[in-house]
Amino acid sequence: MRAELEVARQIQNNLLRQSLPTLDQMKVQACCQPAREVGGDFFEVYAHPQGDLWLAVGDVSGKGVPAALFMASAISVLRRELAQEISPDPDEVMRNLNRILLEDLMSTNCFITMVIARYNQQTQTLTYANAGHLYPMVWSGYHPADQQEPQYLKTRGIPLGILPQWKAKSGECQVKPGEIFLLTSDGVTEATVKSGGDSNIPGSTFLQQDGLWQLLRQHPESFDLQDLLAQVRAQTTAQDDDQTMLSLEVL
Repeated sequence: MRAELEVARQIQNNLLRQSLPTLDQMKVQACCQPAREVGGDFFEVYAHPQGDLWLAVGDVSGKGVPAALFMASAISVLRRELAQEISPDPDEVMRNLNRILLEDLMSTNCFITMVIARYNQQTQTLTYANAGHLYPMVWSGYHPADQQEPQYLKTRGIPLGILPQWKAKSGECQVKPGEIFLLTSDGVTEATVKSGGDSNIPGSTFLQQDGLWQLLRQHPESFDLQDLLAQVRAQTTAQDDDQTMLSLEVL
């Protein structure tokens, strides 16, 4: 069984982008660490031929093999939707995902939270749709220590697989040179903060987005997702949920 799970882990890992696009005046970073051999978190990065850059992070409810199977289905459907000849709207993609995956999700009492974002470099406009996921964050990468909090993108609908129709609208914001857009899964923000003197994030049982922001402010010299994940793990107890982060830095 252990050998079979290791094979499944490798197959699932191969479903994720093994290399990220090299982009002019933009930098994309991603990390995805399952809590078990396989998990339900995933991310996607897609450079559309029309010039739009697509980013997505999703989280299937539950853990282990069932979540991994839905993760594989969601990635497959998402890639097909994003590869349309004309770059679609994020809320349209989300409605189509809900329609296609609904029956299987409802029959197994599962759901998926997800954020899909489309960035147009020419207009510096980021358009996003959120299905019950954590709020995306945007901030200036130059002086995060001087900012009290990031901009939280709060337009949000319900998770996929709950209702027959997904009806929320897309949100929109500007992401200008020097700014960073970050997506995370709740395995990061719901990690348990170490008690006592082992943590410099006081006053909370879970890391939460506020705690994540404090870590970003404490290390303003550069933005590196692997370093950020290491900081999260240094401040929290053993990992018990999948942890995924995806970022876009406009240079």
